[in-house]
Amino acid sequence: MADRKGFALVAAILGVVLIGALVGGVLFAVTEETRAGAAGVDREIVLNACETAIALAITDPGVNLPDSIGVEGTISRRAEGPGPEILVSITRLDSALYMILAESAPESDGSRATNRVGVVVRAAIADDRSITIVPISERAWFEVF
Repeated sequence: MADRKGFALVAAILGVVLIGALVGGVLFAVTEETRAGAAGVDREIVLNACETAIALAITDPGVNLPDSIGVEGTISRRAEGPGPEILVSITRLDSALYMILAESAPESDGSRATNRVGVVVRAAIADDRSITIVPISERAWFEVF
């Protein structure tokens, strides 16, 4: 029995160390899952903001299409509204086709996800000189990487 002296103390310390390691591992896993979930939410918010900015640009009756700048000419403006800051660019592809691209501006600390969404639209001018902007049906929305 003399060789088992202090065994209970060693077993208790080993048990405390193992339980501490398990608690630390669970805490680390929960923290990483929370960060991944928050990043996913940020990506969805930015994607929705970009799509909304494009939809507003398409339906805005006061949108100025870059007719005077020629093919491959681009105009850019900031989208107004709540949420992340979005830059909307309209590029003239040919006489009737335009690409509207919405890009989220990254936060200064890099905490916000970024995204770029585009749509190719056709501009049709009616007899009364009103302009109708319609997304082409072949592939309307696309994410730009």
